[in-house]
Amino acid sequence: MKEKPDYEKYPVSEEEMGKRYKNWTMSLARQMVTLYQVGKEIGGDKFVERLKEVYREQGRKDAYMWMKLSGSKPEDFKDCTGLSKLQDFIDDGFANFWNGYIENTPQAFEKELNTCPLTKIWSQEPDLCAVLLRENFAGVLETLNPKFTSEGFSKLLTRGDKCCRFRIELEK
Repeated sequence: MKEKPDYEKYPVSEEEMGKRYKNWTMSLARQMVTLYQVGKEIGGDKFVERLKEVYREQGRKDAYMWMKLSGSKPEDFKDCTGLSKLQDFIDDGFANFWNGYIENTPQAFEKELNTCPLTKIWSQEPDLCAVLLRENFAGVLETLNPKFTSEGFSKLLTRGDKCCRFRIELEK
């Protein structure tokens, strides 16, 4: 196993590092809001559309990483039933918690997330999730199975809803 580099040998406990990482996450979330606001101000719709393109393309590349990290294989995505393993891995890693699924069948996967550490800050720009996360995951879905479709989020915590809800369907 590779040894930790010196810059990762912190003189505090893992618990304390968790608190400090949370501070970094909040700082980065605020920076994302500021960058998004400035981008919209300077570039308007052209900026938002370009951002969507970039995040979708990144999602196409991310699909392979997420499959590897979650232990998924391409054959897991012949229908929607394999999406729970991948999506649960992603959500758990980002502290997005849920209580079961709305639907988890071969035809559709739908889930509500009840928590998100970015909600308070990203609520300043409620569409940030719809632009960045929706487009990124659309790219992931295109790679996993071109027959997966999604309209994106029907509910968002950043818009004041009680949850985030995302539905994926398999084209017939």
